[in-house]
Amino acid sequence: MCFSAEASFIVSGALSIIGISAIRQVKTRKDIFVASIPLIFALQQFTEGLLWITLQNPDITHIQTSDWLAGLYGVFIGVIWPVYAPFAIFREETDSQTKRVVASMLLAGVGLAAYTIIGMIHEPIVASIINHSIHYAHKVEGQEIVLGMYLFATCAPFILSSKKLLNLTGMIITLGFFAAFFFYQQTFASVWCFFAAMASGLIYFYVRKSENFKIN
Repeated sequence: MCFSAEASFIVSGALSIIGISAIRQVKTRKDIFVASIPLIFALQQFTEGLLWITLQNPDITHIQTSDWLAGLYGVFIGVIWPVYAPFAIFREETDSQTKRVVASMLLAGVGLAAYTIIGMIHEPIVASIINHSIHYAHKVEGQEIVLGMYLFATCAPFILSSKKLLNLTGMIITLGFFAAFFFYQQTFASVWCFFAAMASGLIYFYVRKSENFKIN
């Protein structure tokens, strides 16, 4: 599968429109966090688009620029999403039992974010192009445990959500996780996030539903 700067920028542009449209339709404060998810993915894809340019043009871009962009992309993956995803679902959820479970996922996400920050301080992320996708090199101790915690913090809250469209979004993103892991292992992070970003467009249809606009 071939990815490129153009693909990242196209997805970024589309999600920017979707995200802004979703936010403009929000009528209750709690909905703003879920509605903002496509816009955050848009920023992430824009970052990777810039990274593509720096990696493909090393003669005209400074090596530190690609390192900085790779680190920023790592912040999206390992710091922002493990915290923001469960927090957004926690704020959106109306079922008290589900909300308590999601709260535990948020705590796991905070721990994972702290672990990522410490790891990036000791060993910065290095990006390179492999098989038309971007590979992010970063040593992770206990990778299986970390991946399990990541799924628990980022995907499980959506799957457990009592809101059907959020539930569907979570299932699609989780399927993308396993597909990317098994078929694009070297470039797993880039490929999965690309498809997760596109799947986040479903959130627009969620916020459009009139029952989500009731003021509590």
